Amino acid sequence: MARLLACWELGLGNGHLSLMVPAARALAAMGHESWLAARDVVTPPTLWGDGPPAFSRVVQAPLWVRQRIAVPTFSYGQVIGDGGFMSEEGLIEIVRAWLTLFELVRPVGIYGEHAPASLLAAHVARLPSARLGSPFSCPPATGPMPSIMPWVRGPEAADDAVANRVIRAVCRHFKAPMLGSVRELLATATPFVTSWPEVDPSAGRRDSDYYGPMDGLALAAPPDWPSAPAGAPRIFVYLPFERVQAAPLVEALAVRGWPTVWVSGRPFAGRLPESIRHEVEPVDIARALTEARLFVARVGHASSLDALRHGAPMLLLPDMLEAETHARQLEARGLGRRPAAWTADAIGDALDALADDDAPERAAAATVRARYAAYDAPAVAATLGRRMARALRLL
Repeated sequence: MARLLACWELGLGNGHLSLMVPAARALAAMGHESWLAARDVVTPPTLWGDGPPAFSRVVQAPLWVRQRIAVPTFSYGQVIGDGGFMSEEGLIEIVRAWLTLFELVRPVGIYGEHAPASLLAAHVARLPSARLGSPFSCPPATGPMPSIMPWVRGPEAADDAVANRVIRAVCRHFKAPMLGSVRELLATATPFVTSWPEVDPSAGRRDSDYYGPMDGLALAAPPDWPSAPAGAPRIFVYLPFERVQAAPLVEALAVRGWPTVWVSGRPFAGRLPESIRHEVEPVDIARALTEARLFVARVGHASSLDALRHGAPMLLLPDMLEAETHARQLEARGLGRRPAAWTADAIGDALDALADDDAPERAAAATVRARYAAYDAPAVAATLGRRMARALRLL
């Protein structure tokens, strides 16, 4: 049995873990043990359900914990600046901590989800590595790296110069084979894109197949829909109440009285109408999407894939850069729409349009659902596991 280390450094929420859990289980089925170095060590045990843990041990990942570095984020190199890639001294110490963790865990290889410093440490330690994730967190290793905001034009876009310099400094410090750029760092790890092309801003990946969502989280309680008149559309909302879009959305839904299940980790600051039922995660999202007329979301990666799989048209309320990239792709493919403004009236107009039986987004979502009707998550996960084992030199 080989021991591997799964690594997660950047990003928030369950989505990052949901992409690694199927890989860990597939590798375990082949007799290989995975430990997890997690950004958040509290969340993982809540994801196993009644089954065995996906990871044998969960430990804290080395992280950049100083103040957020205020840089534009037009490129992947700028995104990972918050992981230490804007500071030579800082990244040297983070890589040193990863190397210490490698000495304690003794993995024969690593795989990471949005964990660039761990990939650099694996390069220094001469460990084979793989990376998996969304098109945003697992970009292609092309040169020059593509802009993650292609809708923005200007000389400042797609500038990885600082991150490139920091990577070279770390290689010199540890006397590792020289990596000259973010692209060369990413090229050290075999990519596995756990996504579908509908949310990929690139013209299509050639370095990896699309493995889809693979059902990484355990099933949870079914949604408890509020009572409502016959024919009233059910609305499923996956959006933190503290987001600026939440209050006007509550107002728009209250006016309509549509039965709504709203998932948010924190309660609403005001009073919710009886037509809106607040649920704290987890909720069986597959069942909720199947029973709902439409899905209102901040356009996170994992939930967007779930919506595609179950044919739910989406009201798009992106609140972060990665979500913005997903929203643009989904809207361009006619799978969702965003309101004209974040006001109750504009959000209500978008709700009415999407809930209509003749909404074009409903037909487009049904087409995608049919496209993935034969998607076999366990079989795909098993294929991913075999290919990862080969990339990590276990076969």
